[in-house]
Amino acid sequence: MSIKTQYATLSMGASVDSQTGNLSVFDILEEIRTPQLPVQIPFLVLSLIVKKEDPGSFEGKMLIHLMSPDGDQQIIGSGDIRMTPDQGRMKACFKFAGFPVAHFGSYRFVLSFVNAGGNKIGETILSFESIQVSQAGPVVAAETKPGLAH
Repeated sequence: MSIKTQYATLSMGASVDSQTGNLSVFDILEEIRTPQLPVQIPFLVLSLIVKKEDPGSFEGKMLIHLMSPDGDQQIIGSGDIRMTPDQGRMKACFKFAGFPVAHFGSYRFVLSFVNAGGNKIGETILSFESIQVSQAGPVVAAETKPGLAH
């Protein structure tokens, strides 16, 4: 049995419609640009669609490991996965409130799918960059005002 990721992303918001099953993702996160750290992302959402490759039911777990730019690794989430024989795909959103960004560099999320026996049967890696930028300078007034547009 194997699990394949069909879609996965990091964003600031997402939802799965309970009536249609549609996944909506808002404000996809690729990088954070800031003059200084630490900062907090108000909501960090990991959204995914996975597909069961073999017929039959499946029971297992998904583990979410975070690898920060300073080399620190930790498990930040886990969840049970149960798929019936007639269920070929599954959608999920994992929401983290107040996600801390303490270092500049690449933050990597490793999603590991394990079966009931504890064997890894799939993996997906997502990442975003934390980039230091210069602080914006003061705003200077324009010499002339722009014309009105109608």
